[in-house]
Amino acid sequence: MRILGKQCTLTVAKDDEYFPLPYSEETVRETSKGYVLPGVIGKRNREKFIRTGNIIEGCFVTFLDYSCCLALFLLLFYENECFDIYADRVFKKIVYKHVCVKGFELRAENGEAFKLRVDIGSTDNSYTTGWLVNIPALKHVKTKDFTNFECSNLSQFYRYDGHRITINDGKTIPLIYRIELVGKYGERTEFSINLYFPLSTEFFPEKKVIEKLTIPVNIKDGICIDLYDLEVENGLTDINCADTVLSMQKFKINGCVVFRIRNEKEYYEIVL
Repeated sequence: MRILGKQCTLTVAKDDEYFPLPYSEETVRETSKGYVLPGVIGKRNREKFIRTGNIIEGCFVTFLDYSCCLALFLLLFYENECFDIYADRVFKKIVYKHVCVKGFELRAENGEAFKLRVDIGSTDNSYTTGWLVNIPALKHVKTKDFTNFECSNLSQFYRYDGHRITINDGKTIPLIYRIELVGKYGERTEFSINLYFPLSTEFFPEKKVIEKLTIPVNIKDGICIDLYDLEVENGLTDINCADTVLSMQKFKINGCVVFRIRNEKEYYEIVL
């Protein structure tokens, strides 16, 4: 099931604060959990599913802007703490209580808006309910235009510039036209990033370990992501080709992932 539409809204609530998101789609739902009894050979009895309870699972995808960026980063930091999701699907308003983050993926292509997918899971106390009468309509309010893309309806969202990624505190990579930063939570937390780029001897092939890689989210608002101790997981090979060759490398992040917001009004550093 996929829910999307201009009239639908999605809001994250934690510690009595509400953060309406500029989401594009979501698949959050309540499903049954249980076990299967196999059918008997030679009989007409088919497999039977024995329901033992319900779980909440799915994901939501949202863009990034100044109004929700910090709240979303904090959700990823407090992965063991619960929060609520208020979903207004026009025909039905539902609240998913006490859910948690199971993982995320931040992806972007050069010149396009950042998209953050957050994977949702249940806890022992998770359940669904309806909106209270005193809860008003929760809609994302468009913020000021942080970019120069005035002709686009996505102009208020942060856009990715593939020419501004730097490594080891200074060296700029010629072009990373697509990124995919992935985090998986569980018994062991794992982070990785896929970098897509034109094959070039100006940067690649590079050392097998990158000490630090910085992804600017928005320079004007002082928001960036720093990745430490990146170890390459797949190699590259040089080929004799006159045209541009597009390639990809996957890096395992052995160090930490740091979200920074630093401007005249505030300074935050969130370490995953």
